[in-house]
Amino acid sequence: MPGLLQTEAYVKVIHRRAREVLNGEEIDRIVEVRMTRQEAVTRSASPLKFSAIINEAVLRRPVGGVEVMRAQLQHIAEVAALRSVRVQVLPFRAGVHTAMNGAFALLRFREGGHKPIIYLENLTGALVHRREEDVERYEDAFTDLQSLAPGAEESLGIIKEAIKEWQ
Repeated sequence: MPGLLQTEAYVKVIHRRAREVLNGEEIDRIVEVRMTRQEAVTRSASPLKFSAIINEAVLRRPVGGVEVMRAQLQHIAEVAALRSVRVQVLPFRAGVHTAMNGAFALLRFREGGHKPIIYLENLTGALVHRREEDVERYEDAFTDLQSLAPGAEESLGIIKEAIKEWQ
């Protein structure tokens, strides 16, 4: 689940489980940073253009119980309705795909002439890849995922069906 789509409750649950060495204060700091970053997507003036492809598994895997999951999926549906956001769901039926080795974020910058970068989060931190060859491989992977996943409307339908399962 991309961080820019996560609710506060969802973030807390995954960080409590994945990083059991963190205390409550450290988790609160992570949550605060993540929620602040999300403002770039929802702000009315010059919102961040954001495309995400989420695995169907994140819609169905229980994280934090029924209330957390229902709120999380409703949040995704709301954010996906924004004009600057495109969310696609990679369904189970797509089978093997280029992102099976792990999630990634491809960041492109509108201003400043900065080249795209790849951002990888993991259990102990995060990595940034800037090498042109690496970025090209991830760009190709993202294009491949986009072609495997249904479009935004059908994907929103999949999300709404999943919401019903968490009633």
